[in-house]
Amino acid sequence: MREGAAALAEDLPSRRWFGGKSRTVIAVAPVDHAAVPGTRGVLAIFRIEFTDPPAASYCIPLLAAARPGREPPGDALDDPAFCAALVDHMRAGSALGGRAGTFRFRATAGLGEMLPETPAIAARIKGEQSNTSVVFGERAVLKIYRRLEPGPNPELEITEFLTRETPLRVAPRLGGAIEYEHAGGEATTLATLHAFVPNRGDAWSAFAARLGEYFAAAVTGREGGGVDPDRARSLAEADAAEARALGALTGTLHMALAGATAAALAPERIAAVDVARWQEAFAVGLGGSLAALGGGLDALPTDSRELARRVLEAAPALRDAGRALEALVAEPVDKIRVHGDYHLGQVLCTADGFVVVDFEGEPVRPLAERRARACALKDVAGMLRSFTYAARAAALRAAEVANDAGLADRLGPAARAWEARAREAFVGGYLAETAARGARFLPGAEGARDRLLRAFELDKAAYEVGYEIAHRPGWVRIPLEALLDAAAAPAAPGALAPRPADQAFAFVACLELREFVGARAEDERQLADLIEQVPLDSIYYHTHGFFLRHKFLSGLYPNDFASWVAVQLRDQTLGERLAMVDPAEFASLDDLREALAGTIDDHLRRLPSAPRIVSAEPFDFVRSRIVEVPAGPLVRTLEEFRQALLDVDASAIYFHVVEARLRLGRGQNDFAEWIERALGLAALAARVRALNPYTGSLERTRTRLLQLCDDALAAGGGR
Repeated sequence: MREGAAALAEDLPSRRWFGGKSRTVIAVAPVDHAAVPGTRGVLAIFRIEFTDPPAASYCIPLLAAARPGREPPGDALDDPAFCAALVDHMRAGSALGGRAGTFRFRATAGLGEMLPETPAIAARIKGEQSNTSVVFGERAVLKIYRRLEPGPNPELEITEFLTRETPLRVAPRLGGAIEYEHAGGEATTLATLHAFVPNRGDAWSAFAARLGEYFAAAVTGREGGGVDPDRARSLAEADAAEARALGALTGTLHMALAGATAAALAPERIAAVDVARWQEAFAVGLGGSLAALGGGLDALPTDSRELARRVLEAAPALRDAGRALEALVAEPVDKIRVHGDYHLGQVLCTADGFVVVDFEGEPVRPLAERRARACALKDVAGMLRSFTYAARAAALRAAEVANDAGLADRLGPAARAWEARAREAFVGGYLAETAARGARFLPGAEGARDRLLRAFELDKAAYEVGYEIAHRPGWVRIPLEALLDAAAAPAAPGALAPRPADQAFAFVACLELREFVGARAEDERQLADLIEQVPLDSIYYHTHGFFLRHKFLSGLYPNDFASWVAVQLRDQTLGERLAMVDPAEFASLDDLREALAGTIDDHLRRLPSAPRIVSAEPFDFVRSRIVEVPAGPLVRTLEEFRQALLDVDASAIYFHVVEARLRLGRGQNDFAEWIERALGLAALAARVRALNPYTGSLERTRTRLLQLCDDALAAGGGR
């Protein structure tokens, strides 16, 4: 090992995974090692000393030299036999003794399915930055963590929980792990084995490719043709649908993590000390980025210097953003384990949707920080910043390819419109799976969520400034623009899902994709019991969603429960009582569920026995997913809004009035929000907001909306 250590001192700076390239290595010392039986390879840990502290430990498996003394040891991960042997030792649960500790191998129940036999094909993944991964015949991926710290890697903890404790497939299943143990210390994760996920690449690459086509349709035109605004809108809506699906997946992931019970993963209540610590970290990060910006001002690209000066002038407003975190202790809110480095590059596009990968957290952060519980909005902010980067970076690349310095600015409005729609859709999908389900890791008030998200985005943008100055000065304008936007004004209600910058309104219709949840009631007692057990989105489907399926007449029984009880069981008394449960009166689906079950329970206590089905159909519980569909041109005035309202499908009324309020977590209907914010018609917005679609049908709601618009136009409000 000492011979290997001497060779490594010269070789390390050339390794992609070595994180100390900017520091001077003065010594490489072996910490521990163990030969892997049946191979020429050795699992080895080395301590790297630098001229400036601290030192660092690295996992560097070595392959014994063919001619010892004449050539340095090779990289064992280049040897397929060595990599295959590591998997076999996981399968066997081996323990290899080192000089100071033990290298332990373990497997999950899924390893046999991933790799039923010793893998014959092994290939290293090219281009990795901080670790080394080996793929076994598109069945499993072995990842060696190079930079080591005592304690379990977050990727091992989180994916093991998701694999063992949940049926979800939001992340690759864990097959096994290698850990190093020594007396008196925590086990250190050296490697993990996960199922290979067949994919079409990451979401960053997918969105970047489609943005080029979007820009061509929206602004630059194509060969043999000009711009095509309708196609541009269609492309933007298709991307928004993908963003919404990704938001829903993110919400599903967070809800799963919030359900963990193990000591290292279970949610905890956010305390004042947490907020103080996070605020301090915000201030330190922002201060460092502003210092780097001031020190490197003259070296920035010309088009970024003025932006940088304005950011430096706005420093007081930026420093004040951290106060928004105080909302996390104003009401009970949980902190949970999160991804920690969430962006489009960490998401794989598959035939069935998306899969999230790389749960290590930000590699530059200490392990304790990467394992710490956090506010879930940290992940949301990271992904929203990634959508911003995708749009702005695509515009910069287009300008570079066209050798047209002004093209990026001309693409700006189209980029902002795409970004806003994608952000809105992502947040809508996320809130549908979290806030609408009573997630305890989010503040209940929409305004508080808005301000918190703005703070987390600002923190991320501050980090991006320092990164871009050091690595990509040509892109520093992207986070600088974000900081200026953040400093301009506090987030207004609705900022969590902003509309396009031109204040236009885009009507969205919708389709239902239905799914039987596997629950069936045959009498009122079963109905009450299952109402308390089925997923909340099934409660939503049978109450709120009722109006989407009955567009013209809601009928005497305006929810599926009331209708079934009255028609199939012929219990008009309970049917009428359930019909009186108005979904609009409940702030959460949990409250609505409780009211429905309580109404049935109270009714049954008055009866000698529960009515049963005689010759009719049982009640099947169903849930649905909403697919968004563009429903018309953008509108910018009240007159245009009224005209479009005449023509759009009734499902657009449902989407913007019913779906937006609760399942999308906006707290009010989209029409009222846009009329007040974009048109400044507060009185009309208040009347629109007061509409209760549950007292009639969607078509009746359309008629009432048209009348309100006509009244405002007659009074001179159409501007």
